[in-house]
Amino acid sequence: MTQQQQPTSIREVMEGMPNAFRPERAQGVKAVIQFNFTGQEPGNWVVTIDQGKCEVKEGTADNPNVTINSPSEVWLKIVRRELDGASAFMSGQFTFTGDMGILMQMPNWFQQP
Repeated sequence: MTQQQQPTSIREVMEGMPNAFRPERAQGVKAVIQFNFTGQEPGNWVVTIDQGKCEVKEGTADNPNVTINSPSEVWLKIVRRELDGASAFMSGQFTFTGDMGILMQMPNWFQQP
């Protein structure tokens, strides 16, 4: 089994989310997740999970369930598992507002690279 290549950019991470999505682990989930990135790759992304589907688009959502504010390089390290998400949050490397339950469940909904 070959090791999947690690993402090298936030765009790669975000555009890859629908392929990494595991609908069997997110049954009954309806969530809108807003990502606001700063740092090397600034930008806004919206991830919508509904009826076993995951859609990703650039932009902002009117009423997201959770908003994640992070430097792009920090989030990239979390996705690559070079940095633990909980530790990064506790040490103030990223912030969020909204439903903490969604934030905590997200790793279960996606296959890690």
